[in-house]
Amino acid sequence: MDRLPRATRADTSGNFSGNLGDHNVSGSNYNNNNINTGNLSSVTNIGTIYQRCVFTAGGKEASRPHRIIPYCRNSKFTGRKDLIELVKRYSKGSGHSRIALHGLGGSGKTQIALEFVYQRTSESDCDVFWVHGSGVPKFSEGFRAIAQRVQIPLASSEKDQEEFLLNIKRWFEGPASGDWILVIDNADNEDDFDGNSGPISKFIPQGPRGTLIFTTRSLRVVSWQNCERIEVGKMEEEEAKALFSKRLGNWNTAGDEENEAIAMIMDSVQYIPLAIIGAAAFMAETQTPPSTYWNMFRGSDEHARRLLSQPFCDIQREADMTESIIATYFVTFDRITLQMPRAADLLRLIAFLDRQNIPEELLSQSGLAGMDDPIDFRRAIGKLLGFSLVAAIECEGKAFYELHRLVQLSLQVYLPTEGSNRWRATALGVVSRLFPRHWSTWRDVSSAFIPHALAVTKDSTDPIAEELCSRLGKYFRDMGFYNDAEIQFRRCIALREEGTEHDWDEEGQRRVILLGAVIVDQR
Repeated sequence: MDRLPRATRADTSGNFSGNLGDHNVSGSNYNNNNINTGNLSSVTNIGTIYQRCVFTAGGKEASRPHRIIPYCRNSKFTGRKDLIELVKRYSKGSGHSRIALHGLGGSGKTQIALEFVYQRTSESDCDVFWVHGSGVPKFSEGFRAIAQRVQIPLASSEKDQEEFLLNIKRWFEGPASGDWILVIDNADNEDDFDGNSGPISKFIPQGPRGTLIFTTRSLRVVSWQNCERIEVGKMEEEEAKALFSKRLGNWNTAGDEENEAIAMIMDSVQYIPLAIIGAAAFMAETQTPPSTYWNMFRGSDEHARRLLSQPFCDIQREADMTESIIATYFVTFDRITLQMPRAADLLRLIAFLDRQNIPEELLSQSGLAGMDDPIDFRRAIGKLLGFSLVAAIECEGKAFYELHRLVQLSLQVYLPTEGSNRWRATALGVVSRLFPRHWSTWRDVSSAFIPHALAVTKDSTDPIAEELCSRLGKYFRDMGFYNDAEIQFRRCIALREEGTEHDWDEEGQRRVILLGAVIVDQR
């Protein structure tokens, strides 16, 4: 009797869609198998598990099209039609194309890529593969799954791993691969994508065909990988409300008070998808109406930080990605601190200024190490711009910067108390040094400096704050803003009464006289 081929767990007559570690592999029915791999040496240990999933009973290559997508389609995906159309436009044609979805963490880059590939799979027979770019071990694991799928022999030893990964790259570049899409998700570590020689980039296929889609927070990765850049920013207001409604349910039929609260919440988190999802998750889990959530959120920055730090579950994010809105940015802060400490210091300074309309001279003349050098300053601010942590704007020929509110709140959580106190004092010192001291130069003060002077003196008991409040009071009085001047002079007097370093010397008495004068001015 002829010996029958050994059966696997695959049913060659059907289709499957399930999870394999970090991968969702489609092709033949199989039982889910969880695998644990952390480095390149584990490749030979998982071969038999992957083999069950990607080969048919006779050991032949699984039928095409090949589909390895780690997540199911997001039934609550909302909007972003213009961005998906851009991906489609850049991926058209028979040649090789490279596209980068670039933007702030939590802006929805992965979800856009996911929706695009599912739309593409419903329209064509191209192969679709998805790997994680957040580190060499995960990238290698993703490539091993592809190798199993297309029947490339596994490496026999750890020393053969590089050649094994290069063989997968060659398969993509060769005639056997056909039409393909490869998504490299969370390609944020610049060192891994350094030209053609980085630990990951040296395995990224080029060749005459195929579409590469990167999701990344780093503009440098976009540039180094020669991608067409698609900027992923905040959602449109109506898109944000629709996403919130899908996530929370029946609040779209709520009364005016709840709808107004929803609008205020969307605006406060600046229409960032992850923040919207996190807020909706908290409300759903705690049965909190939007109006109650909004009252807590606006109560204080501390309440806002606590709400944004609440963990939530999102099954369409990488397994070990942080799942709170605020913590999403911590990995970026760590990376910038490691790669460019001067940029990290500049970001910490910005965190304690008013987050909007920050004049460039306030940063370049801050006295921080290297910031007086135009090249070093451009590199530092460029790093922050490249990670979408700050945005650049121009007004009347002058450069200004803005810090995203979520980034500011996240930085204030990220820094330890000692660090926060240090950078708050540094920001106060910078503004105090640059703010004019004499009435003859008041009119030379850019109005953009005023919000930052107010921000650094708020809640401060530092003697420098008391002296800066006095200058602010004089400025407001000379400009005819008597109510604002009164507030500042009263603040000076309160700080002097609370402080131990000042008695009622001549300067203290002068401020009392100025307060009286400005009260008279208002009559």
